[in-house]
Parts: sequence; structure tokens; C-alpha cells
Amino acid sequence: MTATVFTSEFQNDRFNESRRLFNHYLFQVEVYGEDNESMTFEVMAYSITAATADAERMAMENMIDIQYINVTAM
Repeated sequence: MTATVFTSEFQNDRFNESRRLFNHYLFQVEVYGEDNESMTFEVMAYSITAATADAERMAMENMIDIQYINVTAM
């Protein structure tokens, strides 16, 4: 008895390239300052570390002395 198996491989290089380019995750970031200041925003980043770095940069741009940062993956 013989069996024939056909397999196909879908190769779409443009799709794979665009998937690599847009491989970001969405994070909700809450920044709390020492003077009861707070900011909440959403960040698209590759990792929690990158989202935290973006949050620190945005807080410094708004002159907030950071007490702590809360990052939540969405």
C-alpha cells in the first residue's frame, strides 16, 4: 500500500518583512512623580524595557521627578 502526501509551503516575503517591521507590543504606562504628579499614556515598543525608557524620556520632557513607573502589557 502506498500513500502520496502533498505539502505546500506558503512563502510571502513581503508579509514576513512587514510582520518583522511591525512586531511591536502595546503597553499602558503610568508615571508617578514626587509632587503627586502623574501621567498615563500608551506606548508601542518591542519590550517592557523599551516602554519604560520611553516613559522616562516623556516624563523628563514634562519636567516630572519620577517616583515610580507602572508598565502594563495590553
